[in-house]
Amino acid sequence: MTVERQAPQPTIKCFHSVDNNNAVQSLYQEFTPSSSDISGKNLQSYNFERSLENFGGSFSFTVVEDIVSDNTFMDAVQPLDIIVISENGDNKVDFIGVVTTISIGGIASNLAKTVTVSGKSIEWLLCYLNIDCDIKCTIFNNRSANNIFITDLANNDGKEGISISDIVIASLKTFRHYVSILKDEGSKEDTSLITNFLIGDIIDSWFGGEWKNWVEGDTEKFAYPISSNMFESGKTNVIDYIKKLLPQPVYEIFSYIDDSNNPKLMVRTVPFDNPSAAYSIRPELITDYTLTRNCEEVYTSFFAYIEGTKQSPGFHMGVSTATDDKLKGYNFSQLNKDKAALYGYQLLTCSFVGYNAEKDAKSDTAKIQNLNENLAKWFSRLDEMYAGDITFVNLTNTKKAKIGEWVKFAGGLFYVNSERHSWTYGDNPMINYQVTRGGKYSNGNFTPIKNLSAIYKEFEE
Repeated sequence: MTVERQAPQPTIKCFHSVDNNNAVQSLYQEFTPSSSDISGKNLQSYNFERSLENFGGSFSFTVVEDIVSDNTFMDAVQPLDIIVISENGDNKVDFIGVVTTISIGGIASNLAKTVTVSGKSIEWLLCYLNIDCDIKCTIFNNRSANNIFITDLANNDGKEGISISDIVIASLKTFRHYVSILKDEGSKEDTSLITNFLIGDIIDSWFGGEWKNWVEGDTEKFAYPISSNMFESGKTNVIDYIKKLLPQPVYEIFSYIDDSNNPKLMVRTVPFDNPSAAYSIRPELITDYTLTRNCEEVYTSFFAYIEGTKQSPGFHMGVSTATDDKLKGYNFSQLNKDKAALYGYQLLTCSFVGYNAEKDAKSDTAKIQNLNENLAKWFSRLDEMYAGDITFVNLTNTKKAKIGEWVKFAGGLFYVNSERHSWTYGDNPMINYQVTRGGKYSNGNFTPIKNLSAIYKEFEE
């Protein structure tokens, strides 16, 4: 067994994002062990986390305050500042965050004071960019707001044909279009706006103005015409809107940092059909792990449907009492009879929003049926799959799996659902993975892992 050595060199750069009510990228502080400024060597710890189930992630870091300086870090750092973390201290960015909380603390017997900065990952700004049509907002601002406007996402005048990536880009463009209109109107009036348009300017500054350059998504075409009201009342943001159009558990949406250090938004169908892994977890780096099987989340029947169409539950309820032979047996739900005999009727549904804007707009019933079959394939054997967490030493100069990727471990493949990176001065940097869907996959076909409790042999390639 080889011995790994490394000297952690984490670097944290702090940028002001707003100056004189304009979006900026203004570097004002850098913490790194090689800093020529003594205050720049005061980093004590950091952590950051991404999760498929928590869009926006989180981070925090702690520094010792330089009480000798007149310009303290506590006074310099501001809410909505942008924080860039590099774990290896080189040009590779591992995380970009947005400050939401700043605090200072200390111990009575120790003169040292520590400043802790925490917040969300940069994609959270998309959740914070709001258009507000709450009735109270419109009344007290003495202005009206169009609380129902349509985003037409369909190609060919409302017919089938739009892809997942086009849905996301069209949603972003429409949302930013209306935010820009409200911004222009607000500049002419001495009233408050009903959108925090400046957040949109910060997004443009860090992600870029061309959505197609930072949105990655499937080219798979939808099986039906799709459109929706952007909102009907209250407050909305574009991520909630996209999630309504691309619902779990069929689709997932998350952000990552690409090889050019730019934030990207990934929106796609869950990659469960034919998993493969580019990364292995090395056993000599592991500090602890726990893998578990349970039957607390079990599904035995699967039903994807389009609201308000003949694939909807209401239609099926009518069919169940129909006397017309042409309608008898009209059922697109998928049943796992073996699991149902064991666990009973446990229904997993997934609803989609669509409409028939044109006379010849139609749904592809074969695709809907195929989706039900996929749901059964993806989620009918959760009681046989392992889930859990794995903690290991982070060799910061090597690549690791990110959320939404598969890793090799214990003789099988595991899907990374969340990743948490952490470091404290004097200790090793660490990574904790929350993993799911653990098993063997031969040509995409799942089989359970055997002999998982064997000592150490399970880690051999």
